[in-house]
Amino acid sequence: MTALLLVTHELDMQPGAWLLQTAAGSTVGRLVIQLSRHLGIRTINVVRRRAAVEEIKALGGDEVICTEDEDLRQRVAEITGPAGVRKAIDCVAGPVGAEVSQALAPGGELVVYGALSTHRQTDPAALTIPLQARSVIYETKTVRGFWLNRWFGTVSSEDTLHALARVRNLVVDGVLSIPLGRPFPLEAFAEAVALAEAPAHGTKPLFVFDEGRYEGDG
Repeated sequence: MTALLLVTHELDMQPGAWLLQTAAGSTVGRLVIQLSRHLGIRTINVVRRRAAVEEIKALGGDEVICTEDEDLRQRVAEITGPAGVRKAIDCVAGPVGAEVSQALAPGGELVVYGALSTHRQTDPAALTIPLQARSVIYETKTVRGFWLNRWFGTVSSEDTLHALARVRNLVVDGVLSIPLGRPFPLEAFAEAVALAEAPAHGTKPLFVFDEGRYEGDG
């Protein structure tokens, strides 16, 4: 839902346009690549590790920028030329989010939907996007947030059902897919959390409940 709404509703991306996104290897990032490829949208995908570049290209990403050894703004300019990129999504925040905002062409839009710079939500610097006032004022760029829970509370039930049906059809048609989760019994809670917090873990932990065992527990 987040990937679909970011691309089609929040930014109203059109075929042939460039979309810049951070954390391209995340679950939402992968879905954005798949959806964009299906809709004819070109993606510029930002990753932290050089090892992730080929994987993102194989998934269908048009261009990949590795912040480990590349300058984000310079590479965006090289890829898009004078026209630049006008729309971007970010779920990293911190200095990376600021770099993305500065890489946008005049009049560009940045939608922020996460802050993966600090999954513990305790580092003020990582939770801050240091925007340049001159860029916002003179280049009239906009930065706004997106949170799926709030979206659910602002639209009609018909709109919600329509979006859910569209996601379902995209999955059924094979356009959207994600890696299978790794099952854990509840007793392995610590191991599951360790997997979730590990860098580049590649899959999500899923708790499996034994219905017979937990029957009557509330």
